[in-house]
Amino acid sequence: MSTNSERKSSLRFAGNVGPDDVETETYALQKDATVEEVAVRIYQGPRLDLQIVPFVERGEPGYRERIPLVELRGKEYVDGDDDYWIFPTSEAVHEGELLGVEVRNIDGSNTYDYAVDMVVDRAGGVARPVDSFLGRLRRLF
Repeated sequence: MSTNSERKSSLRFAGNVGPDDVETETYALQKDATVEEVAVRIYQGPRLDLQIVPFVERGEPGYRERIPLVELRGKEYVDGDDDYWIFPTSEAVHEGELLGVEVRNIDGSNTYDYAVDMVVDRAGGVARPVDSFLGRLRRLF
């Protein structure tokens, strides 16, 4: 029997972004999995000038589609100032796809720090969200 620590892992993207700059970090998946949670930490200072987009990138090189992992009403990014956001997800991801984060600093004078953690569950791979959905349907009927 596998333990929780063998099937789940945390993937961290962290750094700083200079004035009027964009930083993109990615990680290529080695096995099918499910992204269960995305946590975004914006340290004190940016006053909404840091825009963070956690994403999965799918498709062939040169024809990749970037899909945000977090949807916020009215925004295509996460922002804040001294905030820590936790977003539950259930996004199936496949071997070879990229998990990543794009961070844009729209302040022309200052550099800001960020951290994004993703909880990835390798047990069940991409079938896990489907099994979960079917289990909920069975309970309803």
